[in-house]
Amino acid sequence: MNKDNDRREYARIPKKFRVEVQDFIFPLKGQKKTEVESADISVGGLRVICNRRFQENQQVQVRVFIASFNKYHPGFFKVFESDLGQYLQAVAEVAWVKERIPLTSYEVGLRFVDLYEDDWQALRKMILNYR
Repeated sequence: MNKDNDRREYARIPKKFRVEVQDFIFPLKGQKKTEVESADISVGGLRVICNRRFQENQQVQVRVFIASFNKYHPGFFKVFESDLGQYLQAVAEVAWVKERIPLTSYEVGLRFVDLYEDDWQALRKMILNYR
């Protein structure tokens, strides 16, 4: 068994989602968004691959675009809505950074520190239903 898996507190699913990462510095509107792709996700956070080096313990705002995410929300009623606008938004902390290709590509672990309860429940339900 892989050592990394031994330390994991939450089950992860290997899913690629489009993710926007933005420095959590006010005013947020003035901060540049970095588009990245997730490698995996759990209720505790996600791992992303990007071309920007983040610093450990740095706080960021993340927006994870998940098609049909709303159907996992508590009390969801099926109505016509676009999958494009469905996302999970959270404040996260950079837990670790690994350089994949020197100065070009990084693997970044993001730990959720502030997440709406309904979004957390929806993410949990989505992961439990993953096959």
